Amino acid sequence: MGHDLEYPGTEDVPDWDALYRSRGDEVAAHRPVFTGDVFSKIEVQSPGETKRKSVIILQHPCALRTNGVELHPRLLVAEIRTHPLIPVEHWSRHISKMPLADLVPTVTSGKRHQAAFFDELYLVGPDQLDLQQRVACLSHLGVNLLFQRWVHHNSRVVVPAATYLEVSSPAYEEADLIEDWCEDRVEAGLTVREATDEALKWLREDLGTGITRQQMLEDPQNRSAVRQQQRAALRELRQRAATTSQ
Repeated sequence: MGHDLEYPGTEDVPDWDALYRSRGDEVAAHRPVFTGDVFSKIEVQSPGETKRKSVIILQHPCALRTNGVELHPRLLVAEIRTHPLIPVEHWSRHISKMPLADLVPTVTSGKRHQAAFFDELYLVGPDQLDLQQRVACLSHLGVNLLFQRWVHHNSRVVVPAATYLEVSSPAYEEADLIEDWCEDRVEAGLTVREATDEALKWLREDLGTGITRQQMLEDPQNRSAVRQQQRAALRELRQRAATTSQ
């Protein structure tokens, strides 16, 4: 049985907010670069020249990094441009695009609604991804819908969004944990890079059973336990810092 391209909300009540984790000032600068991140007016590479474009990152989070930390020297992105609102009942018609309705909800002009164009692809290097120009991060649903539409554009196969949920959840959960860790530790005086490295070291620590917390995230049943452990670890670090400063 075939599947239709999915959309946020229902046909009667679309839920554009469900596409996004954060937009505008809500975007945390210390969140790891992730699939579906939207950057405004950054330099992109095209044959023989450099241009400035607004773009969205297309690759799976595991394909973005060489060792789980460092970004690949070349990342695939699609151009984003202003586009009239695409009603959810028409999402199956615009197969070469990822609709980004209400991407800029603070304006009433045409820039409010935009779309990513899968036939307008570019490469960017890590140095070109200025985090100050990251204007949106997709929600987990948004990431899965992006995967669904990108794969369909290239293969004409519709894979249910829930299938992408299975393969993207560990990485999305890890990004959330790193963001939370960095928020706490940057306030304590660490740089974003120092806090990120510290979070990754904690996630990759061997727990004595041949398994790491990073591996635990692959099982949905373990994720709440890892979050609980993170809260305890951060609390211990704060207490240790308070004791040292006395």
